[in-house]
Amino acid sequence: MSLEEERIAELLRKHDLKATPQRIAVMRVLLNGGHYTGEQIYNEVKKREPSISLSTVYNALEALENSGLVRSFEFMGVTWYEARLEPHVNVICVDSPERKIVDVDINVSSIMEALSSKGFVVKNLSLVAIAECNKSNNLSS
Repeated sequence: MSLEEERIAELLRKHDLKATPQRIAVMRVLLNGGHYTGEQIYNEVKKREPSISLSTVYNALEALENSGLVRSFEFMGVTWYEARLEPHVNVICVDSPERKIVDVDINVSSIMEALSSKGFVVKNLSLVAIAECNKSNNLSS
């Protein structure tokens, strides 16, 4: 096991998950940063773990999300996964052919406070904005 895999295994164990080769492989992809569909993760993992199935990848993603290591959001019927846990806005650029997704850091504390004041205990805040991005200078993500 490589040093990176050992680090991921320890992270999984800290979140009370078994450090299976499949979960390690899925986390390795997600920790590269960015946003991935389950199928994209499967295609990347399959390069290193040829015997892995798509259902195994989705089972790993479900366990990782339930443990708080991964977040997901949906757009047009597609679920996207990311390892970035800090509250932020996922901006989907509808004017780019590949529907680029950009992480935008904004202060969401007022949303959290408003929900809390109404008695909600927020476990995850997922904000998705659909935008035209061609005039933005924030497309580096």
